[in-house]
Amino acid sequence: MYEIEAIANFDRDLVKDIKDRQDYINTRGHDAGHKIKNVRTYRVLMPWRGTKRWDGSAEGFSFAEFETDQGLVGIAEGIACEGEELRAHTLGKNPFDPEIRGLLGLAYWDLVGKIASKPLYQYLRDVFDLDTPVVTKIPIAAYTWYRFPDINGKHQVDFETYPQHIKSLVDDESFRIIKLSMCDFEPFRYIELIHNIRDLVGYDIDIRVDPHASWSESEALRFMLGVEDCRLEWIEEPVGGRFENIFRAGDRLRKISSIPISSHAWLPPLKRNAAPPRPESIPFSGRYGDETLDQQLDIKIMERYNPADVSSPDAYAGPLALKRYYDTARFAGMELGMHSAYELGPGTAIRLHIAAFTFPYKIPYHIVWGNGTMPMSLHGLDSHYNQWVGDVIKGGKMCYEDGCLSVPEGEGLGVELDKDLLEHFQWTEEKQLLHNHHIDSIRENHLDKLGWRKDRMGWYR
Repeated sequence: MYEIEAIANFDRDLVKDIKDRQDYINTRGHDAGHKIKNVRTYRVLMPWRGTKRWDGSAEGFSFAEFETDQGLVGIAEGIACEGEELRAHTLGKNPFDPEIRGLLGLAYWDLVGKIASKPLYQYLRDVFDLDTPVVTKIPIAAYTWYRFPDINGKHQVDFETYPQHIKSLVDDESFRIIKLSMCDFEPFRYIELIHNIRDLVGYDIDIRVDPHASWSESEALRFMLGVEDCRLEWIEEPVGGRFENIFRAGDRLRKISSIPISSHAWLPPLKRNAAPPRPESIPFSGRYGDETLDQQLDIKIMERYNPADVSSPDAYAGPLALKRYYDTARFAGMELGMHSAYELGPGTAIRLHIAAFTFPYKIPYHIVWGNGTMPMSLHGLDSHYNQWVGDVIKGGKMCYEDGCLSVPEGEGLGVELDKDLLEHFQWTEEKQLLHNHHIDSIRENHLDKLGWRKDRMGWYR
């Protein structure tokens, strides 16, 4: 089990240090004296390559540009409220006023780097006085799933063609890490699918899998024992239910199977529903706000379970929150990954900056016992990015090289919105209805097409 007291003490000191540096970032940004003079908002509908199982064939995104009176523009992917309300709350304000931090979201961090005239990852390395290796090519996993045809009848991937689809990602698109989303078929069929993929692509490629907490513990165990010979990189939280059940199942599965378990809930875990009350002067909460720095570790549950090998938080917690997660996780002997949501260019850029800031660490040529070094701790980032048809940043979609994406080297996030692409992918009701009708037709009989014998409760259909 964990040395709980040692981890808690480390985490407490770490959070204090991070908050001190957070205050420095805020003060320096505020003292630059910028005022928001214009806010532009955009809404797009980005198609998937194919149709993501029965979820959808396109996803909506919102963006905002916050322009200051000194000519800087901060970009946000995902906005907290509609354009007029957003303008009403932010125009004329210093972008570093605490009361509007939650409304700026990602744009806050874009402006942090631009005011410092540095790429965000480099500025954060400087603020934290890091002398760790500088790594700007970030390994990325290609996310995959069963694909029904898109609205034009193309890009289907089914059980039989899935292995060849994986091989094309490796051969044609240079990926070296593959992630399988595994709630398309009944669990037992994935044992066969994983073996079929390994037979075709061999063992030089890392394969990680994610049942999305959709299995029972017994189904998860049968799967894990059935693919022990396939050298999976990890399985992500296979068992559903309350968090207590997820943690208990993970703890037991780790004792039976050699397959590592990744978690975006056990980072280590924080006390849930125990965040301090929000001050009245800070009414808005938003992504990338580092608010979980105010939550304490859940010591009681750490005393009971040890359910995960890999800490894999979501980037939208914020760069400083992830710095806390990763440093504490590595102190506790965990490995490091990064979970993904649905991100386009700006959201992908912040993930790359966070990885370059938080992931690399010094490791001596000869490992010395007891020095705190954790060899072989880093994993590539999860990402849905390979599945989008396009992007809305200048230059279009970022290009993969050897299965990696490079951290943008411009100031701030290093990416800009492209007005032509925003117009091309602009959301319209007509487009939305087309995609809605398409997915409705798929949902009518998707379990039949996927060969489900049982329903999701477990009874035969």
